[in-house]
Amino acid sequence: MFIGRKTEIGILENEYGREGSSLVIVYGRRRIGKTTLIKQFMQSKDSLYFLSTEEGGRQNLKYFQSLAFDKTALNLLRPENTLEWEDIFDLLTRGPDKTVIAIDEYPYLAMTEPGFSSRLQRIWDEMLKNRNVMLILCGSLIGMMYSETLDYSSPLYGRRTAQIKLAQIPFTDFAGFFPEKNDEELLSIYAVTGGVPRYIELFQPEKDLLENITDNILKKGSYLYEEPVFLLNRQFRETGTYFSILKTLAGGSQKSSEISGRLDMKQASLVYYMNGMIDMDLVEREVPVTERNPEKSKKGLYRIKDNFCQFWFRFVYPFMSYLEMENTAPVIEKIHKSFIDSHLSFIYERVCRELVKEMASEGFFGDKIVRIGRWWDSKEEIDIVGVNGDNKPVIFGECKYREGPVGIDILRELQRKALMVSKAAGGAFLLFSRKGFSKELLEHSRRNDNVFLFELFGKI
Repeated sequence: MFIGRKTEIGILENEYGREGSSLVIVYGRRRIGKTTLIKQFMQSKDSLYFLSTEEGGRQNLKYFQSLAFDKTALNLLRPENTLEWEDIFDLLTRGPDKTVIAIDEYPYLAMTEPGFSSRLQRIWDEMLKNRNVMLILCGSLIGMMYSETLDYSSPLYGRRTAQIKLAQIPFTDFAGFFPEKNDEELLSIYAVTGGVPRYIELFQPEKDLLENITDNILKKGSYLYEEPVFLLNRQFRETGTYFSILKTLAGGSQKSSEISGRLDMKQASLVYYMNGMIDMDLVEREVPVTERNPEKSKKGLYRIKDNFCQFWFRFVYPFMSYLEMENTAPVIEKIHKSFIDSHLSFIYERVCRELVKEMASEGFFGDKIVRIGRWWDSKEEIDIVGVNGDNKPVIFGECKYREGPVGIDILRELQRKALMVSKAAGGAFLLFSRKGFSKELLEHSRRNDNVFLFELFGKI
């Protein structure tokens, strides 16, 4: 089942339609759907998909040769013939039609055959760039993909014609996985799996949320039982340090000084580790959206960005001693008590912000909105603030995932806080509510065209 990825497919199709050669880099964390994306794109095209392994350079070469023989049936490519990479690429790309060659898990080639990127550079410069070929290099080891293909020091630097860093599937495409679920049910699943296709596919639509969590996460030996450990082990060497940072973030520490203090680590070292996890979309650094120089802002806060990791470190890891004894009851009790308040409500805010970004990009608010995010100071916080091209806040929003309708007092409070952000706080006021709005607030919104109400995600 292939869902979403319209932008990414569009990039690949544009590169395929390019006259002459193209070299595309596709990278992103494991299970994010890179291979599925590439295979979907390659359907009905003259193509070859090659998955490199950690076996060694010669074994990868022989496998590549066998795939090329299966594709072309050329006698020269028979397994008993000894060929080099240059020979195989030459034989694959002699035809007039565009050939797509995808090398998946490219870092394994770079690791098992030292200097392979330099060799591929020569093959590209002397042969492929002058032929009707589309070469796709793909990999999950983000650091190595960057150093081998995108970094200035890489032999392949400057050769790429496009690159795709594949992110998680957004909530706007999530319904495609569970067409029979309503928005509230979808949000609950999304809060656990995030937009990682492999995680999503594990959740069976006929089961409720807790059944799926139990089967796929809480049962010892289940697919996601230790997924964050595997994920960190695959990407980083000092796994324990990254693990400790995520554990500290899940515990509520957000300021770099507080995190480094708890871990007895220098802040400069913490930034290094954080940047690695930011590249993987596991962690994000937020500053108030009104900050003019976000990179230099001292107000930055770190948060776990990945929904599944946030859920796992909050509800699974603290109970590992119980789960190792196959006792899931304490976790289920914890989920019953605090899933909404300590997890789901925050995911709801994120999804609402993404919805507002989409509305802004479509011109819903008139003004050209250049940034949308959160705002806070030492005492107050606003869930959604949108800033226009003049750096003026013009959108203010609150998200309330709770039982019962939202009343006009929430709007008044939002308007009060908006004046703290901008002394002339005109603009649009948005309220998102799980359970609707009071009659007074509904009447007020009908009389004021700058007040917008959304029940869950639907505009009223």
